[in-house]
Order: sequence, then C-alpha cells, then structure tokens
Amino acid sequence: MSLLDRGNLAAAAIALLFWLAATGFAAAASPRVPEGARAVGPDADDWVVEALLLVDPAEREPGDPLRIGVLFELRPGWHLYWKNPGEAGLPTRLNWKIAHAEVGPILWPAPRVFAEADGFITTFGYSERVLLASDLVLDDGVAGNVRLEVDVDFLVCEIQCVPGHLELHRTVDAELVKQDASALAVFATHAAQLPRPAEELGIDVEAIYSRSAIRPGDAFKAAIAIAGPYTLAEASARQSFVPELLPGVELEVTGSRAHPFASDGLFVTLAGVATEGFESEPRLRGVLSVRDRAYSTVHIAIDLAVPVAAAGSDVSMLPNPWLDPAPDSRSSALPLWQAIGLALLGGLILNLMPCVLPVLAVKVFSIAESAHQSRRDVLLQGAAYSAGILSSMLALAVVVVALRAGGTAVGWGFQFQTPLFVAAICTVLVLFALNLFGVFEIFIDATRLTQAGTQGSGARRSFFEGLLAVVVATPCSAPFLGTAVGFAFASSAPVIVGIFLAIGVGLAAPFVAVTLVPGWSRLIPRSGAWMLQLRSVLGFALLGTAVWLFWVLGQSVGIDGLAALLALLVATSLGAWAYGALQSARLERPARVVALLLAAVVVLGLGRLPLEPLPTGTESGSLFSERAYAPEAIRAELQNGLPVFVYFTADWCLTCKVNEHLVLMDPDVRSAFEQHRVVTFVGDWTLRDESIRSELARFGRAGVPMYLMYRPGDPANPQLLPELLTVELLLDALRDALPAEPSGPPQKF
Repeated sequence: MSLLDRGNLAAAAIALLFWLAATGFAAAASPRVPEGARAVGPDADDWVVEALLLVDPAEREPGDPLRIGVLFELRPGWHLYWKNPGEAGLPTRLNWKIAHAEVGPILWPAPRVFAEADGFITTFGYSERVLLASDLVLDDGVAGNVRLEVDVDFLVCEIQCVPGHLELHRTVDAELVKQDASALAVFATHAAQLPRPAEELGIDVEAIYSRSAIRPGDAFKAAIAIAGPYTLAEASARQSFVPELLPGVELEVTGSRAHPFASDGLFVTLAGVATEGFESEPRLRGVLSVRDRAYSTVHIAIDLAVPVAAAGSDVSMLPNPWLDPAPDSRSSALPLWQAIGLALLGGLILNLMPCVLPVLAVKVFSIAESAHQSRRDVLLQGAAYSAGILSSMLALAVVVVALRAGGTAVGWGFQFQTPLFVAAICTVLVLFALNLFGVFEIFIDATRLTQAGTQGSGARRSFFEGLLAVVVATPCSAPFLGTAVGFAFASSAPVIVGIFLAIGVGLAAPFVAVTLVPGWSRLIPRSGAWMLQLRSVLGFALLGTAVWLFWVLGQSVGIDGLAALLALLVATSLGAWAYGALQSARLERPARVVALLLAAVVVLGLGRLPLEPLPTGTESGSLFSERAYAPEAIRAELQNGLPVFVYFTADWCLTCKVNEHLVLMDPDVRSAFEQHRVVTFVGDWTLRDESIRSELARFGRAGVPMYLMYRPGDPANPQLLPELLTVELLLDALRDALPAEPSGPPQKF
C-alpha cells in the first residue's frame, strides 16, 4: 500500500468519526440556496459551504451534451478536495440521478496545492469558489422538462475537517435552458481552468525515466520534459505539478530545471518507488500549470506512458543527471522578506561598486555644496535624489514586466545589451561633464552663474543625479544583489516592482542619511573657490565612465560605430558650448532655440548611428584558452575526467572585468588551471543570448557575473561561486573539484 493510500485510509477513518458526530445536525436545517435547488445539510450560517446546481445556458445544437454542475462557495480558509486529495482528505463525489440520460465524469478544474499540519501534509483541492461540472447526454426522444438530482459527498477542511452531504435538485427544459446570465461567466471560468491535452495545445511533452522499465520494488527517477517558451506557473514544481494517483507507485515531485536539450523549456523532476499493484498499462497523469510568453497560465493535462516489467526481469539503467532538480535553486526557496532584505543590502553595497563611484563623487560635491544651506533645502535635495532613483527603478521594473508579458525574457542590466542605449548614455555623460566644467548650466538662471558655490544646484539637479545613478548602477552586480534580482525575475510583477524599489532605497540610503543627520553634513568645509576645482575634477570622473562605455560599445559594434558616435559627441559638445555662450549673454530666446536644435541633433544623430552588432564569434581577446559556452561541450569534457570552470561575463559589467583582471589573470590561478588541466568556458552576455539567460536563471541569477566550478564526471552539481571573487576562494573551489587522492600529501597551489 502506498503512502498516499495509507494517508487516504487514515483520513477516511477520521472522516467517518466526524460523520457519525455530525449526522445529528446534518439534517437539521437547509442552507439558503436559490430557488430551484434544494440542499440537505448543515446550515450555511453555521457552517462553511453553500452549493448551487447550475446548468450552462450557452446555446447548443440539438443532440449536443448539456453541461451541468455544482457550484461550491466556501468561507475563507476552508477547502475541499480534488480527485487525488493528496496525503490526506477525501475526493469530492457527485452522484447524479437523472432518468433517461447519461452523465459523464467530473470535469475537474486545475487544483491548488495546500500545505497542511504546518507543512507536513500536502493536499490538492479548491478554496473560495469552484464549479465541478459534467456533460449530460439525454436519450433520444426525451423532451420537455427534465428533473436533475445530485447527491454530493465531500470533506471540507480548515484546521479541523468536517464531512458534508448535500442533496440538490431542479427541473429544466430539455430544449431551452433559461437561467441567470451570470451562469455563463461561471461556466466560462470553469472552461478556462480545465486542463487540456498537450497535443491539443501544440506543446511537446515527453517522459524520461532512469530505467528502461520499472519492476515492483524498483526506485526510479523521472522527468516530465516540456519544450517551448514555458516556465512554471507557481513558485516551485511541487506547486505547479499535481499528479493523479498512480496505483502501485509512491511518487514525489522533487523540483525542476531548465530544459538541457532545448533553448526553451523545462524539466519537472520526479522520484518514485514501485510496489506491488501495477496496472497492466500504467499512465503518468496529472496537471502541470505553466506560463507562456504572454505570461498567461496554461494547464496541461499530462498523460504519459510508464514502462513496466515483471519482477526479476532484466532492465537497463539509464543514468541521466538531468533527472535531478537544479542544484541550489534559490529563487523558489527564498522567502519574500529575505529577498527584500537582500535587495536593500545589495543596493547599499552598489554605492561602493566601480560603476557608481563617479556619480557618488558628484553627490559628495552636492553634499559639500549644500552642507551650509538651510535645513529645508538640504532635505529637499535628499528627497529629490531619492525620487530620481526610485522613479527610475520603478520605470525599469515596469519595462521588465512589459517585456516579459510580451514574451521577452530579460536579465539585470539587459538595457546595456542594446548598443543604442549605450550610445545614448555616453552622450548624457559627456553633456553632464560639460555642465560640471561650466560650459553651460542646467535649470539655472544666468544671473546665478557668478555664484560659484551654488552653480547648477537644486532639487531638479538632484533628481537627475538619482536617474543617472540608476543608469550606471544597473550593469553592476553587488554581493547579495544577484540573489535578490534572480528571485525577482522568477516572480510575479508585484514582486519585481517591490524588489527593484528595495534596491533603489538601498542605493539612495547613504545620501539620504547625510541629509537627515545635520551633524554629518556640517563636517564638510564651507563652499568656496575650491568648489570650482572639485567640480571640474568630477567632470573628468564622468568622462572616465564615458570612456568605459566607449570601450563597451566598440566591443559590440566595432571601430566604425565608435567613430560615428565620437563625431556625434563633438557636434553635441559644440551645441552645448553655443547654448552656454547664449546663457552667459542672457539671450534667453536664442538659447532656447539652440537647446531645441541640440536635442534634435542628439535624437536624430543617435537614430542614424551605424550600431549593428559585430558578427558572432568575433574575438576581442581572452583571459585563458577558453571556449565559448556550450552545454554539450561541457558535458563531454566532464566525461573525459577533466574539471571545468565556466564564467559568465559581459563587456559592460565592471564587476566582471575587475574579477577577470585581478583574480582570473592572477599567475597562481593560471598556473593551477594549467597544472590540473582545467577546461575553461566563457559565456559572453554582452549582447542578448537566450541560452545564457536561461542558464543564469537555472541558478537563481538574473545577471552577470556568475562562476561555476564542475567536478570531473559530475555535470549536475557545480559549485556556484559568489559574484566577488578572490584568488583564495577560486583556488579553494578548484581543490574541492579535484578527485580525492588517498595517498600522499594534499596538493598545494
């Protein structure tokens, strides 16, 4: 007897005791139900269920089945059970009594997964509202009024469980069903929740097993393979796949992983033990809920063959590492509050990353500039800077949600995979640097140009600096940030927005803290002539960031695209100089005309830049004799007994480049890799690559860098290294990946 069978037997015994106790009041009163249906059972005011016998009023041709059903309304917190109730509970039963007719089986909607007894028991069923419907086929010649009767037996549970029995009836015209139009919506919702066969949906589904056939007593692994642009509808495979009872098998959903043999898709991994009692032709059945490119939920009715063999038969083992769930699946196991905390901490640490330092330096200038202004002005600048960060993070989250709803999967820093975006940010940085050099002023009247300590200040400038901080921060991955963003990208739209806003709060926190604590800002020297020199130095810091982006763009589009951008920047700088000259002369109207012309030149010029990406495979230098990321090649090297190191990087990721030059290029690391014949693969995510995005998501990451160290012969369990590497950490990971040597001292390198 399987665990599920034993659980159901125990639940049935408990339900019987409840039944005997409840019988005394079960027939005492009738719940209030609409006219035309009658229920015998506990009163709805004192209990938790109301039921209504419904008939689908949709138009149909003569002879077509009539859909009938029982609509359950449950009070909050209560649920009843699916045809496989899980580890406890009893399935809901409908016993129709209709003369001269045949009623089909229950058309079960996709169930939910409930964790009961503090998570120790998993059950499957429905809460709030559910329609259990069947198709009614009347015998030939039946006309006029037809009496519909149904006895309903069910178990409804919250913390305690109570059995229920209802008797419903109504009379309908066999040729014309008249009913409230709201029933149409109920049946339409029911139809949308019905699982549909994979063939009908056009989805490629197959089952993979660890044995050529399964005998009584065999333990086995399996996977349901879904090919196509689909992801799990819920947070985990255990919530997304609900199996039907498979007689003679104890089956467990162990997890999921990205489809290893297709660019899109997933594996739902299973583990089972076969006992006596196999059916002659068993089938693996259940409901798998997934999301498509439009992020719509699709319920797939799984119905796959199970290979079986008699006890003692010869069967072949089919070892397959992909039948195990993805290692270290953080995205489904991380509680939301922890993800929010990691996002806050990651945003705070972003202030120390190389890509954000130039903007942070500008904020230091702003702090010094406003340190001895009024308390109100200081607080206003802090609020404006925070608003700039949060509004841009919110806009970024909305773009991510919109792209995902349109079927495009993205990752952290995805905008830097578009050369036009990089070119636009280069232009913004150069213009902002010219502003710091005093070539022109932003939102400042010309009469204030002589006030050296307050040039270009104000809330609007702080808001823009907040926007700029987010723009240059998104290519970076700080500690804790990768896990939080990975959680967000695997979650619903509200969670994405919440995580991104938490990152923004962390990013804005240091400057806000300085504005909120008066004593901190007053430690900075008073404004004076030295501010002019500091302002120019900060302008050069922004130009340094622009140089980095020039290099990123050159890696993607080549020297021609880079030269065209530099020509556009020269023209833009000339326009900015002319605008500044008119500002100084207090010629406001001509200055506005030049500003409009400058904006037009920038927009039209960016649109005409030759920014086509270079052909794939163009080499831009390498750290090792690495090979391009390819899962098949990785598996082949591991089967050859060699350790494998895989790193995922991008030209626009400063954290990646720092790790590569300070750690991966370290002589000790290179020597150790050569000594132990470590095969290195690189996944370059500078431009969009769906296979790399899928691999990042498989390990709960939404952006680069990501580092994996594989042991020889073990492709399923790589060691995931942190975003910030050290030489010692990488060498320790290599030691762990090498086969154990029982004799001789441990190797040192």
